[in-house]
Amino acid sequence: MKYVMIGGDAAGMSCAMQIYREDPDAHIVAFEKGEIFSYGQCGLPYLIGGLIDHHRKLIARSAETFRNKYGIDARCLHEVTSIDTEQKTVSGIHTKTKQPFSETYDRLLIATGASPITLVLDGHPLEGVHVLKTIPHALSILDNLKKDVTHITIIGGGYIGLEMAENLKTLGKEVHIIQRGATLGPGFDPDMARYLKEEADDKGIHVVLGETVQYLEGRTHVTAVQTDKQTIETNMVIIAIGVTPQTSFLDKTGIKRLQNGAIAVNKYMQTNVKDIYAAGDCAATYHRIKKELDYIPLGTTANKQGRIAGLHMTGTNRAFQGVTG
Repeated sequence: MKYVMIGGDAAGMSCAMQIYREDPDAHIVAFEKGEIFSYGQCGLPYLIGGLIDHHRKLIARSAETFRNKYGIDARCLHEVTSIDTEQKTVSGIHTKTKQPFSETYDRLLIATGASPITLVLDGHPLEGVHVLKTIPHALSILDNLKKDVTHITIIGGGYIGLEMAENLKTLGKEVHIIQRGATLGPGFDPDMARYLKEEADDKGIHVVLGETVQYLEGRTHVTAVQTDKQTIETNMVIIAIGVTPQTSFLDKTGIKRLQNGAIAVNKYMQTNVKDIYAAGDCAATYHRIKKELDYIPLGTTANKQGRIAGLHMTGTNRAFQGVTG
């Protein structure tokens, strides 16, 4: 049996390792479009804050470890761009050499993750504006921080925005966090969210609620953020307004997706197409309270979904029980 993983991070490699544990002789191929396999994205704000002193400490296993220790054919810089569901073949390009490739599969996992949402604003791109989703993103922010950066504005008050605000404050920076809604932490009820605001205030973080970013100022480098109510001078901007599933390459496959692009799956992480599974930030997940599929991209969920997919792909029917928020 030949198993192919599209995506080499949490869900993809949790699935690959589960398949290996169930069937050590399985033929497993994992494609990752970046240069790094299997690292902890959740630790990136703490790498920037200095709690983690090197990005290598976020890497659970390298591509070489997967290949040499587990016999998993882990390939970096391989971006899958299409799936032929009838011929059971994935195709793509090497992101540096532009060399095309194709690979057949018996069972396939889509674990392509999600991309950070960026602001669509008038004007040209400016230096000093960042997102945070990958190790290269974090290294870019760290490199920017070596310059004369004293005032940082974070757009978005969710998990990443809050963690970045805390870590940047520990570095002695002046930090503003702008949230369009009335409270920080959109996933929290108002009675809980107020504690986030109180903690941010205690740490000296400037919290701006109920304002919408209109545009960014600057000639080549960002110098200010203009909201619908005020101008905030800044040396750096971090956009943390959520993510969107990386599934546009599935448009012609017939694989069902939610309106936002998240792949619809059942409790075994199966899609509607035979022998194709999905897990992680590219996939929907069952919400036990709402009793429907929802999109709640979290690393813990991705790891669980990957293991469930790996079990079912090798013949064990263990169901994913869903999430509550």
